[in-house]
Amino acid sequence: MLWPQPWVDNYCHLGAIPRKPDDPNDSLSIMWWDPTSDDFESFGSSLVNGIGQLLGSKLLSLQKMMSNLEVRVESHKEAFPHPNKFLLMLVRAMQDSYARLDSLKTTFTEMRTAVTEFQRYYLEVYGCLDYLEIYKPRMEGLRPPPETVMNCVGAITNIPRIVQDFYNAGLPVWFMRPSSFWDTPVKCNILEIVTPLDPADVLCVSEHYPPFPAIFYGSPTDLRRHGAIYTQSRLRLIFKDPFGGPKS
Repeated sequence: MLWPQPWVDNYCHLGAIPRKPDDPNDSLSIMWWDPTSDDFESFGSSLVNGIGQLLGSKLLSLQKMMSNLEVRVESHKEAFPHPNKFLLMLVRAMQDSYARLDSLKTTFTEMRTAVTEFQRYYLEVYGCLDYLEIYKPRMEGLRPPPETVMNCVGAITNIPRIVQDFYNAGLPVWFMRPSSFWDTPVKCNILEIVTPLDPADVLCVSEHYPPFPAIFYGSPTDLRRHGAIYTQSRLRLIFKDPFGGPKS
């Protein structure tokens, strides 16, 4: 991810989020799992045609993962009498997203969105715990730096201090500099010249109809962008007020 300026502790956990495991049998792999129609339990009544919920076995698998992470959170709170408030917010958001997935009957598309939402919050809690317990102490010199680079998301930045902190933590980091540096005595570790990946080759970038309203306008490095994502996640299931009446 592109690391924002200024350096804000609350978002350092994003670089500590683990990458997708190579082993499909790894328990963490479910956080990159995409539900199919076979994972949707639909209700057959004509009044609720197309409405249903995630298959019970899949829901149970997510619940077990959350329970194990909650145990780790409680251990962290015991070790730190004043736990990070941002971590507690992420934990509550993860629990709320699971509660909605477990209790609300929705369309298949809405169910998939809810699964993705839970997966994202789970990975953020996981990364935040790793950052607070493992990587931040390394950045502060309280623990020795590792000998290997962790298999995490990491960061892309143009700020030398962030490069140094991530290097000391053992987190992947890419340092952006002008190409003019290549013609100077400064050594550049360029392993290979590659063609940038076109997002349209791997992602659906076509306009949705009707179009979705934008939740944020601004730079991708603006910290308010992340806040807008969290706000949208918490408010996206607001339904029309049946007692509101027509607008005059």
